[in-house]
Amino acid sequence: MNRYEFESLISDYLDGSMSFKKRKEFENYIKDDPDAESLVENVRTTISDMNNIHRIKVSERFNEKLLDRVKKEGLSSEPDNTIFGFSPFYASMLSCLCIALFVVASQLLNLSQSISSVDSQPNKLMAESEQNILPYSKNTNQDKNLIVDSKSDTLNNKKEKERPTNKNKIKFVNY
Repeated sequence: MNRYEFESLISDYLDGSMSFKKRKEFENYIKDDPDAESLVENVRTTISDMNNIHRIKVSERFNEKLLDRVKKEGLSSEPDNTIFGFSPFYASMLSCLCIALFVVASQLLNLSQSISSVDSQPNKLMAESEQNILPYSKNTNQDKNLIVDSKSDTLNNKKEKERPTNKNKIKFVNY
């Protein structure tokens, strides 16, 4: 017998409504486990205390009078001053957060639009800056050697030479 089965059979044992074989098994479990014996004694004491409580007689309309008094004195749990179920303080906090979210979202939207307009004109800005730099250089022969072709990138050439490996791929393992 395990602990859960024992606990479910306590009331049957105290009532005397269990079979002889189960009763013997139950009593053997009590002998082996002192905590189980104290639990049975606590349940037995609780049942006897409950049976000894004096019953109080009330009028037939007791429940109706009690509910009327609770309604009259305003002891109900429903608050009257709510906005969509929120207290005024929490409703104002929620509205402030919504407004702040709207402002932040609109600022981010404007920022992304301005970035996309700048991205559409990078070649124009680069050409203007190259024109401003070249006329001021004194030694044009040395400057021609230092000029880098922006269309060819040494990093791209290096990446093309590397062989692809499986190091960065995800590997699935079955358990």
